[in-house]
Order: sequence, then C-alpha cells, then structure tokens
Amino acid sequence: MRDINGKTAAIVHINVTGFASAVAMTRDRSLRDKAFVVAEPRAGRAVLLDVSPRALEEGLKPGMALSEAERRVRNLQVLPPDAEAMRRASEALFAVVKPFAPLIEQVPGGHLYLDLSGTGRLFGPPSDTALRIRRDINEKLNLDPALAVAPNKLTAKVATRTLRPAGFAAIRVDEAADFLSWQDIRLLPGIGPALCKLLHTAGLYTIGDVADLSDSEAKTLLGKQYKTLLYSARGIDTEPVYDCTQLRPSIARELQFQGAVSEREVLRGALMALVEEAGMVLRQQRLAARSLGLVLEYADGVQRRTNKRFHEALSLDQPLYREAETCLGIAMDRRVRIRMIGIELGELERDYGERDLFMPETGEPQSRLQRALDINRKRFGMGALVRGTTLLAEKYATT
Repeated sequence: MRDINGKTAAIVHINVTGFASAVAMTRDRSLRDKAFVVAEPRAGRAVLLDVSPRALEEGLKPGMALSEAERRVRNLQVLPPDAEAMRRASEALFAVVKPFAPLIEQVPGGHLYLDLSGTGRLFGPPSDTALRIRRDINEKLNLDPALAVAPNKLTAKVATRTLRPAGFAAIRVDEAADFLSWQDIRLLPGIGPALCKLLHTAGLYTIGDVADLSDSEAKTLLGKQYKTLLYSARGIDTEPVYDCTQLRPSIARELQFQGAVSEREVLRGALMALVEEAGMVLRQQRLAARSLGLVLEYADGVQRRTNKRFHEALSLDQPLYREAETCLGIAMDRRVRIRMIGIELGELERDYGERDLFMPETGEPQSRLQRALDINRKRFGMGALVRGTTLLAEKYATT
C-alpha cells in the first residue's frame, strides 16, 4: 500500500460500534441477548446515548427520546452511562494496539487511529497486522470492532462506517477514490442531518456526487466549509495521526484585583472572563479539557485550590463556566476579601468536534453560537463582544 509519493501509507481506523453498550455487555454477559439502552434519566427530555444490538433491532437508536423508547419496548432496561468502565476499556484497547504502532491517536467512544507506515519489516504487510490487531481485541477484550486499513484517516473512517457493527476492510491507494464515490453521502464526515437533507433535495446521494461538484456549486450548497467537504469527498486528507502519548499541556489564566474584592458578582464576572479567554485558546488549538482547576488568593495570602474532572472533554465556554462556578463555590470558604482568581484547564486532548455518526447532536445550537463568537473575537479582538457579567470585573482588575 503506497501513497502518491511512493511511500508506505497505512492508516488503520478501529471503531468499536456502540462503545457504551459493548462495554456493558463485556461486564455482564447476560445483557448480550437483551434490549437495553444507555441513557441518563433526568428532568426534561432525556435521550438515548447508546443502544444494544437487540434494541437496535427493535427500532431504537441513539438520539431518540427515552420516553419514546420506553413506549416502543416494554420493560426496557435502562443503564446509566458508566464513565469509569469506558475509561478502563479505552485503556485496555490502547494497551492491545500499542505494541504494533509507533503512532496511536485515541478518540473518545471506542475509536483509534494507528499509523502502521514503516512497520512492515517488524510485523509484515499492514493488512496482516490489522487483522492480527482485530483478533487480539476480540480475544483479549471480547470486543468485535469494525477495522479498516486505508491510505488516510478519512478513507479509513468512512470504511469502518460501512462495516458497522463489525468487519474488516483493506483499501489500496488506487482504490480509494472509487471506493468513496459509491458510498452514501451520510457517511462523509462533516455531513450532518440538515446538510444531508439539503443535498438530497439537490439530487446528491453519494460521496461521488459531491466530489463531482465544481467549486462554485460546492460553495453554494455547502457554505463556508465547502473546500474541506469537497476535498474530503475527493479522498484528499493530509491530517496526520496525532500521538496521544505525548504530554498534554495545560492552559492557565489569572486575574489580579486592585486591592481585594468580596462581591460574588465581581468574582463571577472575573471567572467568566477567564473562562472565555482560556476557552478561546483551547478551541484555536483544537483541544478540549477534561479537568479544571481553580485557585483563589485571599488578601491575607492564604490560597484555596479546588479541582474538577469532567465525564467528557469540554471546549465550549458555557459548560466550562458552569464547572468553574461549582469550583468557585467550594473554594470560597472564608470571610476574607480576595485579591486573585485563576483557572487552569488540564488533561487536554484533541477536540474532534463532530460527534459519532449516530449520536444525538444535542449541543449543536450552542456550538454554532460559540463559533460565531469566536469568529468575531478572532477578527476584532476579545473586547469586541463582552458579556455584561464581565464588565463589573474589569472595573476592579489591575491593568
């Protein structure tokens, strides 16, 4: 398998379909023949995060309202998401593939990308190595993934989507364009439900239909992201496999007050300003944080620190602020004025933005608003759009 420059190109995508339900079944074998779902019951509209194979046969799917699922399937078993079990399963997956690949990129939800370029002398052809990896995952973890070898990450990802829930495919460089051209347009990363509906209206149903568009046609139909989607449809993808073993940095920001303050509204405004500044840096680097640390320094020199680890990596300002505000409430345990507040976003990882193909897009409106804010602030500066809550904090901040 060689790329256009003659160098070995072998990217493997491993996709454990329905990761949450698959992990649940490995822990409790009695679930294998049962219709169950993974959801977090709460006030309001709870949605299914994952469904078992049997539940899928019953017509249930991720993103469906839990209330509707319970109406369709009597005595439906509902399991809460088990973040710790999925974390351990992710670590076990990584341990299985680590001996075979010098570069491994782990994506939340049971996905891994491996770069097997140059490993032929050690393990043989990449397709043989990939089959061995799949067999090891099956035997050691009792998981049966969809796994594909292809010239780049994009083609490998589309291939595993065609294989779901399990299977194997090896696609050569000279086969990639033809393979993509016949695939359903919904399998192309970046094509969400709304855009898919628009493309169907225009008579476009396959990835090849998009690849055949001219630049002007693509711009009209696909909007600002037309170049990225057009390149993807044509199988052009130069994104490397990111080494997830590298030490992840942190992003820290702090604000010193003139004198000291005690008003909660001032502190909340300062906290929002810090979150917005750190969040902007986070998103510009295409990162997301799994933890947040907060520090308060009181007027008498005493410091209070508190930390919070999240169930999922966060990158948007509002979710980050809610977690930071919780930390603030814990740290404010003294009746002394405060002269400094700081935050640190840690355990950073790649932010893939796009959710899994069949997962609900519950946060999409918030994401669109965040992107609009970021575009304006990047162009005109952070001061171009300021929340009212931060104005009061600026009055007390040192310059």
